[in-house]
Amino acid sequence: MIEFASGSKLFITFIFYMLIGIAGAYIIGLIDKQRKDYALEVQSKFIESKYQTNYQNFKVMTNEFRIMYQNNEKLISLLFRANDANEQEAVGIRKAIYNLIIKNYKHLNEIGISHVHFYLKNNKSFLSMYKPEKDCKSLLKLDKDIIRTNTFNPMQEGFKLSKLTNGITFAYPLFDQYNQYIAGIEITFSTKQLIDNILDEFSYDAHILISKNAVKNTIIEEELQNNYEESWESDEYILETRTHKQQRLTNLYHTLESEKLQNKIKTKLLTKELYSIHASHEYTNVIMTFLPLNNNVTKANDVYLVVYAQSNYLRELIRENKYLLILFFSFLILMFLSTSYILRSRDKFEKLALFDNVTKLPNRSLFLIELQKEMQRAQRHQTKIALLFIDLDGFKAVNDTYGHQVGDDLLKFCANSFSSDVRKSDTVARIGGDEFVIILTALKDIGESVTIAQKLIDNINKTINIKKHKIRIGASIGISIYPDHGLEETVLVKIADNMMYQSKNSGKNRVTLFSNDSVG
Repeated sequence: MIEFASGSKLFITFIFYMLIGIAGAYIIGLIDKQRKDYALEVQSKFIESKYQTNYQNFKVMTNEFRIMYQNNEKLISLLFRANDANEQEAVGIRKAIYNLIIKNYKHLNEIGISHVHFYLKNNKSFLSMYKPEKDCKSLLKLDKDIIRTNTFNPMQEGFKLSKLTNGITFAYPLFDQYNQYIAGIEITFSTKQLIDNILDEFSYDAHILISKNAVKNTIIEEELQNNYEESWESDEYILETRTHKQQRLTNLYHTLESEKLQNKIKTKLLTKELYSIHASHEYTNVIMTFLPLNNNVTKANDVYLVVYAQSNYLRELIRENKYLLILFFSFLILMFLSTSYILRSRDKFEKLALFDNVTKLPNRSLFLIELQKEMQRAQRHQTKIALLFIDLDGFKAVNDTYGHQVGDDLLKFCANSFSSDVRKSDTVARIGGDEFVIILTALKDIGESVTIAQKLIDNINKTINIKKHKIRIGASIGISIYPDHGLEETVLVKIADNMMYQSKNSGKNRVTLFSNDSVG
């Protein structure tokens, strides 16, 4: 039995285009990710470059100040005496050094220097000054600061964490007139100055993240509460509140506080590497760059400079990707619709070419194709098939008497009757006029074909009601058997056709099997 598979073809076509769509979207997404990664890498390198530039500028400036202190003979003399002084003498020397440099300290603060620290040649802290024009208004206050910072502190260079400040510290040796090392000096540029130099019109905010492990033993609880707050970036870091601009945009809060983004940042923080992450919310696109800074106390990258910068370029990338996806899927939909139309049109033409327009049964062309296929199948499985050639008796008279519409309805009735009397594996076809053929497959014996043919005649040879007309017709059938009666389809058709005419000549409504074996 012939089944038309247009629905299956459309389904397969749909799956095909869907797979193309998935593959195309993946490729577009991969390209977009590479472009975004490149943009983020450029942003990271840009921030790192600005940081390194500022770092070198600060280093040059502190070296100039170191030369200024080195050339101050009175200061060098005081530091020379401090190495051998007792505690009482040291207090006086500290006050003298303080009064000596306080005149220029305000200028140092204005350019971003937040801390000047002198220590002796045994690396013992001697004098530590934090913005003395504000914090050290009396020598008593100065003495208290000295006592608190009078601890062993070898020369360091890098990002410094202490109880009172964060900043980039540069340490230099000072020598006496005989070029002997007598003391060291640390000059610290404030983090705020560093951030101010890095931020520009494209940046929203910047702040310092500090590992909780790095500060838990160096910052007292009161200072921790006043100067630090929990960071949304990672629960293992705190935010230094005095340095950041507090300009994060309101419409970014939901994005920045997303658990997915926080987990990604937390994972990245463990790598201690420079990286940037993109976050978008509604119409705002921000690149967050995390720049690890070396802590000169722990020698670890447990401090991050975080810069938030707007990114019109990434916004354009996202828009381009969206438009590209829309264009790609629009093209796919258009191609699918075009292919579907072509398939439906081809199916329609195939039906017209291979199926009878009245009965919807296979026509002669498709019948011959099916006969050849069944003969090949029978040959492989060593089975027999029967070809029944049927001609309706009395059809012409019905057609002439009642018209072609009644004749067409009668043909449909016969087609339905024949189809219902055979198996689904069998093929019923109309090959022209009132002639039908039936291919019976996998016969158990030849006599089975005669029995089925007689059943077809019995079900046709009765009164049929069509459009209020009582009609009675018959059928003459001829049978040929493959491979007994022929090995070619044309031979089998010719034999069955001849047997059909023999049935007609023998009185109609009969079945004739080749070799003159008839049942009537």
